[in-house]
Amino acid sequence: MSAPPERRLAPGARRDPAGAAPTAPPPEVRGGDGPGSPAPPADTRLADGSPRPAPTGEAAVPQATAPPPDAGDSPMRAALSVLTTLGPPLTIATALMFYFGWARSDVQARFMGLDVSLFGFSTQDYVLQSISTLYVPLLATAALALGWLALHQRVDRALAQPAARPTLRLAGRIALAAGLLAAAGAVLVAILDRNRWPLAVPLVLAAGTAIAAYGGWLAGAAADPRPPGPAGAPWQRALRALLVGTVITLALFWEMSVYAGVVGRGYALELARTMPSRPRATAFSPTPLGIEAPGVREQRLLVSSVDGRDEVRYRTTGLRFLVRSGGRLFLVHDGWTPRRGTVIVLPDNDQVRWQFSR
Repeated sequence: MSAPPERRLAPGARRDPAGAAPTAPPPEVRGGDGPGSPAPPADTRLADGSPRPAPTGEAAVPQATAPPPDAGDSPMRAALSVLTTLGPPLTIATALMFYFGWARSDVQARFMGLDVSLFGFSTQDYVLQSISTLYVPLLATAALALGWLALHQRVDRALAQPAARPTLRLAGRIALAAGLLAAAGAVLVAILDRNRWPLAVPLVLAAGTAIAAYGGWLAGAAADPRPPGPAGAPWQRALRALLVGTVITLALFWEMSVYAGVVGRGYALELARTMPSRPRATAFSPTPLGIEAPGVREQRLLVSSVDGRDEVRYRTTGLRFLVRSGGRLFLVHDGWTPRRGTVIVLPDNDQVRWQFSR
């Protein structure tokens, strides 16, 4: 029986006393400079026991710095966030145009002795009716907004100059007092006599509130050496902006309501003045329409049918076309006026044939 072959050990390996399998040496730790480079020291002290200095230059690890405070926490951003929460600007503009169209139609209908619900106008009808009279106020509002933005940029640059702060602080206090006085005067006039200056009072209330709010911000920003911005928690600034925006928005809706009333009455008077130029409407029906109004005449006719028999038809004249809406025709008679006149409402179907002429 032959002896087992001798097992050779790798360099650096040792044999266990009990004859166990040889163990491999611990793996060599290599540094970051390539193979064979020594490993970095594991301790943080030098040979003499003093602490090892921190690395400098490229080897130093940059320390994490706290992010700068949010410089955008301003009333403008808070107001914009509130508007974004309430709805996109397009929705707000559409709601404003719908309200104005409805208010104008309501005043015009009541001036004619009718209720606006009889016309059955849709949302699209109200919006389209407001375009012709709203684009001028909207353009004026946009121009004022652009002017205010240009002024605010100049004020913001002036706040960075310490020499200009006393003047800006005084201007802010004057604007705050003037705005509060104007808003209070508008409210007082509205309470005592609502019919006095109906178009001016809501505008003065909205402008006074905006000027007072901006004056208060300017006075606080100019008195504080820190970057411009009102003191207080973000929710307080957002609530302040929300309240100011609510007052201004309600005042503008009030203004739109009064303006729509003026426009609606003007349209009704224009309708009465131009009534002779509106299209004449002649109705042909198999049965009498039974319209009782000044100037309306009904005539019985005999017409020949396809099979040669005579059929009775009724022709109604003396009508003027007003509007078609909700599957109905709205007509007025010759000589109609808003105070003394009758509005005729007929269904728009195949039973009645209409003929329109100048």
